[in-house]
Amino acid sequence: MAGPAVSPSEDSYRKGLALLERRNYKDAILLFRNAIDQERVEGVKTPKMKFVSFLGLALTYQQGRSEEGAKLCEQAVKRDFLDPDLFCNLGIVYLRNRQKARAFEAFQKGLNLEAGHQRIREELERFDRREQPVFAFLPRTHPVNRLVGRLRHRLRNLFSGTAASEA
Repeated sequence: MAGPAVSPSEDSYRKGLALLERRNYKDAILLFRNAIDQERVEGVKTPKMKFVSFLGLALTYQQGRSEEGAKLCEQAVKRDFLDPDLFCNLGIVYLRNRQKARAFEAFQKGLNLEAGHQRIREELERFDRREQPVFAFLPRTHPVNRLVGRLRHRLRNLFSGTAASEA
């Protein structure tokens, strides 16, 4: 027994999500744009904001920092402010654009809508793994802290790789 029929726009969106998960950003972008275009053909005046948001996320993943991706995600949460997935996407885009305060604000708004949102929790956990700055009296972003922190990271990787090969 077949399930309910899926619209062509929803089908493109779902295929875009699958490609996004496989990190095939270029084709995901095409499918998200197709989903938006297909909705117009279906007679929808404004596209679903999840289509717009995931297009913005895919653009950001493909391009690194993406002003267009951020604008699309911001537009999506302004129009549909009750979907935690959209706030998650916006937070990820802000992190990619090195706007950490805005990212955490977006993540918090998403968690306010759905406290157990798995993707938001994973993003926050990934970011919280950072260590304390080497020199606590300097800001984390200070060039000395950044340089010595990178050196500390490389040395740990070097020595952990040596210890693993000796075991």
